[in-house]
Amino acid sequence: MLPDTNPSPARSLRLLVAAAFLAAALPAAAGEPLDRLHAFFQETRALKADFRQEVLGPEGQVQERSHGEVWIQRPDHFRWNYDKPYRQLIVADGDTVQFYDPEMAQVTVRSYRGGMGHTPSMVLSGGGDLDRHFRVHEEGMDQGLAWVTLEPRQSEEAGFRKARVGLAADPVRVKTFEFGDAFGNRTRIRFRHIRINPPMAADRFRFEPPPGTDVLGGAATNH
Repeated sequence: MLPDTNPSPARSLRLLVAAAFLAAALPAAAGEPLDRLHAFFQETRALKADFRQEVLGPEGQVQERSHGEVWIQRPDHFRWNYDKPYRQLIVADGDTVQFYDPEMAQVTVRSYRGGMGHTPSMVLSGGGDLDRHFRVHEEGMDQGLAWVTLEPRQSEEAGFRKARVGLAADPVRVKTFEFGDAFGNRTRIRFRHIRINPPMAADRFRFEPPPGTDVLGGAATNH
């Protein structure tokens, strides 16, 4: 099988989105939205949720819908399991990120630090400095959610132009995450059945490619 060196825009967006949900340091809270964002990072060390994702084009048309499950353990561990319409698995163990495409029988391995760049992962991944890389703005309340907008300080190094985070309360949790790219596309993720700080086995964030899988970008690591 030839390596897929030219992933489709939709697949690239999925990879970018998956990387979007990890953990970071925060500036001082100033109002209800930032209070909730601060509380989320203070109180949430791990979470499990179902998610539904939509990718919308510049005219607002839905280009792709997908859904699955996500597990996050701060800092720097996550597992996105896309079930439909196409299976895909994205796993980070703090050292590497592995993007597994069962249909292609291919896994791409990247350094967690060196391979992520200034993507939406800076919002939730541990080890970044949110205030250093983003301008954080409060948007107020809408439909029961407190909204915060993030704009990259170095837009040429970022994979998005603006991101919006919608947070619910009691307990504080991220319910909606949206971001747009330079081509006018917009990705929206909604979370359901959120469990805060559930117990998680260490092997949840390990992945060993099945026999016969092409490994690109390095060798998968086992911890």
